[in-house]
Amino acid sequence: MNSILKFVAIGAGLWSGAVAGEATDLTIHLAGDASVSRHVVQFQCDSAGVQLGLPAGAFPVEYFDGAGNSLVILPIGGRSIIFSNVISASGARYASGRYVWWDAGSRGVHLYSDFDSLDGKKQATCHSVRTSK
Repeated sequence: MNSILKFVAIGAGLWSGAVAGEATDLTIHLAGDASVSRHVVQFQCDSAGVQLGLPAGAFPVEYFDGAGNSLVILPIGGRSIIFSNVISASGARYASGRYVWWDAGSRGVHLYSDFDSLDGKKQATCHSVRTSK
């Protein structure tokens, strides 16, 4: 039996060819008998978050887990960006292009930009404001 992990991104779309305001569906077929969970957490970040492209107020972050896969969708620069879980010494770390979303437990949640840049990484500190399922 195949499990399906399905995302619906609202806004500018996931692909550069998408028309602003349209929704784009992405379906990922997972082999095996895996359940998929989705939860949404509302976050708000400091002023550095706005400079990195995050909304100024509270915004939803979607978490998807299933079949050994963990993904996060963040609204950056008016687009829905998909992050994939990567190896972390502590906490849950997700990466997408030049960004890293890192929930480091007691050290807090941060969005980093240009994480591996020689010029130094940029960082926003975020906190959850509300959770829904």
